[in-house]
Amino acid sequence: MFRKVLKLSVLSKFDVSNVSFFDVNRAIYRSKNLKMFKCLMSSVCKFDCSYCCNPWRRGETLKPEEFSKVFINMYKKGIADSVFISSAIYSDPERVMEDIIKAGELIRKEFSGYMHLKIIPGASRDQIKRAAEIADRISINAEVPRADMLSEVCSVKSRYDVERRERWISKFSKKYGITHTTQLVVGIGETDLDVLNFAEKWYGFGVRRIYFSPFRALKGTPFEGRKNESKKRVVNLYKADWLVREYGYNLEKLKAVLNESGMFECDPKILVARKFGCKNYMEIPGVGFKTAKLLDNHSLLELKKMGVNIKKISAFCPEQKKLSLWL
Repeated sequence: MFRKVLKLSVLSKFDVSNVSFFDVNRAIYRSKNLKMFKCLMSSVCKFDCSYCCNPWRRGETLKPEEFSKVFINMYKKGIADSVFISSAIYSDPERVMEDIIKAGELIRKEFSGYMHLKIIPGASRDQIKRAAEIADRISINAEVPRADMLSEVCSVKSRYDVERRERWISKFSKKYGITHTTQLVVGIGETDLDVLNFAEKWYGFGVRRIYFSPFRALKGTPFEGRKNESKKRVVNLYKADWLVREYGYNLEKLKAVLNESGMFECDPKILVARKFGCKNYMEIPGVGFKTAKLLDNHSLLELKKMGVNIKKISAFCPEQKKLSLWL
């Protein structure tokens, strides 16, 4: 059983979340705050996504009762303190979604902590409502930023189907006071402009954040000959996403600093600072919430002793603030 669980847990890495380190000995994904049992219920898939390994390999499947039992045992032993339930499409979508919900319901009988349930394309409105009733977070993967791209990488999925369910997710997330997210695979032909246009629409649905999964050419898939996406590009997209979500940047500002190919040439915050200047400390590249507070109360010399990169700060600092910072 553990070998099956380990295989399914390893494959769940393609569903990106706020955990990173994988403890292979315990099939647990870790972060600073979570020990998450993040696992697929099945890796058998009837869909044909060209970048995914599941449709093109022999898979494994756990029943809802098996999945819940494994997690509850881990929880009671202190191995796991949260759970993420996802799955490949091993049957018709509503049957798969029903099994995800059933696993969640069984777990809820003995566990009240953090639970993230993946919404399957094709899930019914009632199923999304039931998932929202028991989960802390739900999500559906948009996969690609442009509608025309989805039909190119998968003959079964449609953007209309995904957007319709995203609207249901938004409604029930608000009703039950939970969060919802989505995910894009980047590196299969889209531009950063495509991603920003997608983000503008999806933030309108109230998504908490957008996760970016860098494309990896997997052996045995139709896309195995393609080039892997660079880590640098994914980092820049996360930075742009952070500027919008946490710093309140206007998406039009970010679009204005893209090159002719619709891509960020470097850190988007630096590009915006070069083009528009910095009206406040938070717009200075390299300055976050903590450093911005320090800038109000310390000179550059004091900040340098604290280990702050004052060269970058002084280069982008608003003119009216420079003199006071040196004093």
